Amino acid sequence: MRMKNLLGRLGLVLLLCGTTGGALAQSPDPRVEWQSADSANFRVHYRAVQRAQAEAVARAAERAYPRVTEALQWRLRGRTEILVLSETDLANGYATPLPYSLIAVMLAPPDEGELLENSAWLDLLLVHELTHAVHLDKVRGVPKLGQRIFGNMPLFIPNLFNPSWVLEGLAVQVESSPPGASGVQGQGDGLWSGQGRLHSPAYETWLRAERDRGFISLLELNANGRALPLSKQYLYGAYFYDFLVRRYGADAPQRWVTRYSGNFLFWPRLDSNPVAITGKPLDFLWEEFLADLAAQVDTRAAAIRRQPEVMGSVLTEPLLRIPSVTMQADGSLLAVLDDGLGRPQLTRFAADGQRSDLAEVNALARVTTAPDGRVLVAQPDLCDAWTLAYDLYVLRDGGLRQLTDCARLRRAVFAGQGVLAGIVALKHEAGATRLIWLDAQGKQERLLYAPPAGVDLSDLAADGDRVSVVAHQGADWRILQFDLAQPQAAPRTLLRRDRPIHGLAQDREGLTMVLAEDGVPNVWRLEGARLWRLSHAYTGVTAQSGRAADGSLGLVAVAQGGYTLRRMTEAQALQSVMVDVGEAPPWVTTSAPASAQLGASLAAQGRVAGGREPNPQALNDGDLGAPRSYAAWRSMYPRWWWPVLSSDHGLVTFGAQTDGADALGWHQYAAMLAAETTQQETVGSLEYLYRGRHHLALSRWVEARAWTGSSNDPETTAYKRETHAQWLSRALWPTLERRFSLGLGAALERSEWVDVESESVRRMEDTRLAAAVMDYDSLGASWYSEGANRGVYARLLYESYAPFKGEDGDDLPRDADYNGGMLRADLRGFLPLGRSVLGLRYTEARAQGRTEPFQLGGATDENLQLGIQLGNRTLALRGYGSDEPELQGANARVASLEWRTPLADIDRHLMAPAVGINRLSASVFYDVGGAWGRDEDAPARYWRGVGVELLGEVKLLYVLGLQLRLGVAQGLDGPQETHGYLTVGRAF
Repeated sequence: MRMKNLLGRLGLVLLLCGTTGGALAQSPDPRVEWQSADSANFRVHYRAVQRAQAEAVARAAERAYPRVTEALQWRLRGRTEILVLSETDLANGYATPLPYSLIAVMLAPPDEGELLENSAWLDLLLVHELTHAVHLDKVRGVPKLGQRIFGNMPLFIPNLFNPSWVLEGLAVQVESSPPGASGVQGQGDGLWSGQGRLHSPAYETWLRAERDRGFISLLELNANGRALPLSKQYLYGAYFYDFLVRRYGADAPQRWVTRYSGNFLFWPRLDSNPVAITGKPLDFLWEEFLADLAAQVDTRAAAIRRQPEVMGSVLTEPLLRIPSVTMQADGSLLAVLDDGLGRPQLTRFAADGQRSDLAEVNALARVTTAPDGRVLVAQPDLCDAWTLAYDLYVLRDGGLRQLTDCARLRRAVFAGQGVLAGIVALKHEAGATRLIWLDAQGKQERLLYAPPAGVDLSDLAADGDRVSVVAHQGADWRILQFDLAQPQAAPRTLLRRDRPIHGLAQDREGLTMVLAEDGVPNVWRLEGARLWRLSHAYTGVTAQSGRAADGSLGLVAVAQGGYTLRRMTEAQALQSVMVDVGEAPPWVTTSAPASAQLGASLAAQGRVAGGREPNPQALNDGDLGAPRSYAAWRSMYPRWWWPVLSSDHGLVTFGAQTDGADALGWHQYAAMLAAETTQQETVGSLEYLYRGRHHLALSRWVEARAWTGSSNDPETTAYKRETHAQWLSRALWPTLERRFSLGLGAALERSEWVDVESESVRRMEDTRLAAAVMDYDSLGASWYSEGANRGVYARLLYESYAPFKGEDGDDLPRDADYNGGMLRADLRGFLPLGRSVLGLRYTEARAQGRTEPFQLGGATDENLQLGIQLGNRTLALRGYGSDEPELQGANARVASLEWRTPLADIDRHLMAPAVGINRLSASVFYDVGGAWGRDEDAPARYWRGVGVELLGEVKLLYVLGLQLRLGVAQGLDGPQETHGYLTVGRAF
């Protein structure tokens, strides 16, 4: 029995792809109460206990609304759904137009990286994501007519089929324009406005590195492959729009979007889009842009390169990430190294250069050390099925020992002396950060400092009882010092700057930090009322360790192709700056900036196309309406439909298909309903997924099997009617590195032969089964790896026909009247071999009683590639067809050994036609398997197959990715035939 519901499954997959977006999407926690409330232009969904955060989000969204709609000359149609999430400690967000316009706001403010800038976090995030929402919503011409007929059908959302640099670049450009400006503004002087990422020190750093390596071509950027930087789509896209503004006018980005918004189905005319604006197709315009960018980078870098680079010696080749580095008392460096192939490693670099790996850590882990050599690690993990939180670990006995659980401590240091000895950490809760103290075992939490609303704490360092903390509100960045011995005393302000401070480290002589004082991120040291610059980078510094007693310093720098770890043996002062150490003024009380002038302007002009008129009063105050309990039905009704038409030798079917989801993503469905008009049969499919754990699939189809008449006017005389159903519910226990689940399910497949003339119905198959499944998954993949390259996956599946025994009736053939059970074990394992990987697959299935037999052969195993398919009895055995009678039996055993290796990261995407390819890989495999009957103990013989495959990551229309597999397999036994095949997905 094989459960088939391909149409519904593809619809559900499309829906899931559209709702997750490109961000790290966290599912809302269903264990808490959720509420909804409306503002003028948005419907906000939030935890009931986070009403204040929801109001802040609504105010930020309403502030952003006129700014973004004016820039793009388009208003969103209807209220946009906003989901307020506190389930993650990572700063992020996403926007999607499917199944309707929805924005997810992750409350955690940034504490590192390019998002550290002078905007309030919610303002930066909402402007960026709202730009996506408006951009994707804008439509004209034929697509607009299509939406009026078919609704929010993905094929009629032209801006969805864009390279991601087009979308992300525009959002960065808008976020970097001063609020209140008319449209999108350019910055011809190349100076950072202090808001947004365009011309920010982080982006300028990467531009200098890219200029040294050679800028990415347009076709490579379209493909969005594995080349660094990871944020290349944002980087190049933002500077391209800046180029358009400076060269072709402030309205050039808006005109670009307007033209693209009228593209026909499957015809994203990217290359010709700028012709009406610039007189040039995009490939010529891109060369002009890169020449302009090179000139700008060279001009701005000239002053930097007048001095020799002072960065010390290189310890590592360029890596994917080096998020953290710290200095031990003996001069050893500890760093978190992520090479993009295996798990990140906590690595020690001794003063004499000797390197040793200490422990595996999770991505984005942070490490600090105490003067006595103790090592403290803060790293993110799933502490339950819904919360991605930072917790604390100590390095002990060659591994990490966890101290806290779901504590949400993003940064921590050992601090204090005597009875005050313990850990001081920055705790994140629902968008707010607080300074807390814990004992050395991570217990007995005590609050030290809660900043005023609107003030974020992003970094800290300690020297005995003194703890220094980076706090900021907008462009007001401060280093505050607390004395643990005087907990009631107000903190002392050590430093105030108007740009981000990060990478804080403390030693006995003072504080070191990463600061872009002159526009270039470098290591600076604070001593009293003077800042001393210790490095001179041609690119920029992203992290630093603090100085050792001998004056040495570790730092992380951007390089061509990644990040490098460096050591400066004697960090000498290169420049000094006097700073004001006077008493800092109180923090500014946060309030909602008025947008009255811009809002009134929009209302008066009435020239922004799109949805309903804005409410000027609501734009001014951003009020959030009365709360009500969250109701999924308000958002999960269908927003689009598409006709289904088919003709099959006299059977004529008419119907429609759609899908949908609620705003929290707890209910997701894809459905098709149709009527076969000649035999009055109702057919269709439904797939429903509840909270990602409970899946139901139903389908009913008819297929002509006999007919009379000509091919132009056939008349069906007999047809087959198939009904399928599957239910599967699972309990999950996930972490980032391991996932365990238990599940229960049931399935039905009924096949009937219908004779039209006699109106008789004969059952061909009527099988029903119950199932239980257990999964363990520790598979891991990295940025550069060829799919999964480490870990194991084990599944134990038991299926039984016994619960439904006796319900099949007497009209079935005896060999189709199943009453037994089947136990199937699947094991997959992967071993990394550099960039290559060695894979092993083993499957064994044993049956008792009468069960549907297994069939070996072919190149596809749905249970390995698509997930659990109850009742599936096909096992891939390459080199053989799927109809060999000697490869059929109640019991089966199959094993595979496969070596996969990348051949080339081609990373090219054409514009006409809009087709591309990223990685091309190859595999060599050896398969062996056999099947045997109920009364046998083992196969009479094993069948072997060998072959090679090409694996290609193909992209269509810039956004649709397919893993294609083209293979040739030779059977070594039986008929010894050669089989070629083209299919989707890896073999296992």
